[in-house]
Amino acid sequence: MTDDARPVWVLGGGGVAGIAWEVGILAGLADEGVTVTPEAVLIGTSSGAVVGAQIASGTPLAELFERQRGGVAHETSPALRLLDLLRLARAQLFARSPEQAARRLGRLALAARIDDPSRQRRIAEARLPDHAWRDDADLRIVAVDTGTGASRTFTRHDGVPLVDAVAASCAMPISAAPVAIGAHRYMDGGMRSTLNLDLAPGNGPVIALAPSTAAIGPWARIEKQRAALGTGRRVELLLRDQASRRAQGTGVMDRSVVPALVAAARDQGRREALRVAAALAGSTPGRETRG
Repeated sequence: MTDDARPVWVLGGGGVAGIAWEVGILAGLADEGVTVTPEAVLIGTSSGAVVGAQIASGTPLAELFERQRGGVAHETSPALRLLDLLRLARAQLFARSPEQAARRLGRLALAARIDDPSRQRRIAEARLPDHAWRDDADLRIVAVDTGTGASRTFTRHDGVPLVDAVAASCAMPISAAPVAIGAHRYMDGGMRSTLNLDLAPGNGPVIALAPSTAAIGPWARIEKQRAALGTGRRVELLLRDQASRRAQGTGVMDRSVVPALVAAARDQGRREALRVAAALAGSTPGRETRG
């Protein structure tokens, strides 16, 4: 298989609930024999960066599933207040590009008073079973520069600690401190897009897990990013089904929902296995599940 034809797994953001849902989906797929193969590219944003790093570590999915089902006491569930959400939304109004929107969000991130700036890194450490990049995994983690508004995709070749890259990708403005990497400070990769589907390289099949479909601007809409990959490319998009939405409830940072959500997502993953397997094999396109 050439590099261009490798399968790409795009793992989107969605808070603590997003981690649980994606782990459950992948566990359910694995139950049916559909797995992330060693040659695959993994692109993770925010909670997807956590799951991508977990998968790339080589930790068995059954173990990752049990970690979620047992509860995630290391998560602090910092929910944004309504006023903070309004401030984030206002910063994005009338932005003409993802970089312009991100620069505004970056100013909010840098100005926020965070009681415990090191919390983000400690949580990233607790989330990851292995704190080192693996040489045999093509893991790519998306974060956003608070100063320039440009996105950056970290890989094992950048010399950046894996924990720092994951912490940066998960650093939601106002609720978490930006992460310093070199001379720059980075925030949540979801400030470009919750999925970043258009960053999928090559021309191989793409399996995208999207626990959230929120868009900060027209450039971040999933359908627009999907179109950017071309009409001839196989893309399978998995969204939360009704049972997963019901198990999650309304809060993406509520750690109490994780055990029920990961179980519901595993059931969904089993049901999705046939169409995901068909996509990876290059068979006739199926229909995305929107729940």
